[in-house]
Amino acid sequence: MSEEKKKIVKKKPAEKPAPKKIVKKKVAAAPEPVAAEAPKPEVKHEAPVHAPVHHAPVHHAPKPKVKKHVAARFYGTGRRKTAIARAWLSAGSGKVVLNDKPANVYFCNRPKLMKEFNVPFVMTDSQGKFDVTAYFKGGGVAAQADALRMAIARALVVSDPNLRKVLRVNDLLKRDPREKERKKYGLKRARRAFQYTKR
Repeated sequence: MSEEKKKIVKKKPAEKPAPKKIVKKKVAAAPEPVAAEAPKPEVKHEAPVHAPVHHAPVHHAPKPKVKKHVAARFYGTGRRKTAIARAWLSAGSGKVVLNDKPANVYFCNRPKLMKEFNVPFVMTDSQGKFDVTAYFKGGGVAAQADALRMAIARALVVSDPNLRKVLRVNDLLKRDPREKERKKYGLKRARRAFQYTKR
């Protein structure tokens, strides 16, 4: 070693390097989801609604009830053979209408038929006290006259039950059961046979 004393140089402790500042990188925030806009409801143009107008109640005087005068009518049904008569009696002067025709026109002024349906009125002394309206179905004029007689008798009983005894004694309330007998095969009519020929 050289004479010169080597200067002992104390080495200064090495300075620690300054710590590096950690810079945090700003991460861009994710965009917030945008809610989809709800579709706007269609606006219907309606007529303007006006506030209800309250009127004072109006009290009307009650109308007087007028009772309609309905004439009493009495109904009866009569039958004879295949004829059916429906008759209505009402208080009147003895007018008779049959199938919307006067009685003398309907029965062609045949006195026997005109007299036939008047028997109930004669027996009960009620001629000229009732108007008769009748409708027929089936049969001929003779059977219709008998059916009308029965219908009038039944209607008179409806009008006054006390007349039943008089009408019943004279057989005006009884149905006549006699009718045309049916034809039989092998015969000409119901019982008439064909003429016999020997040869």
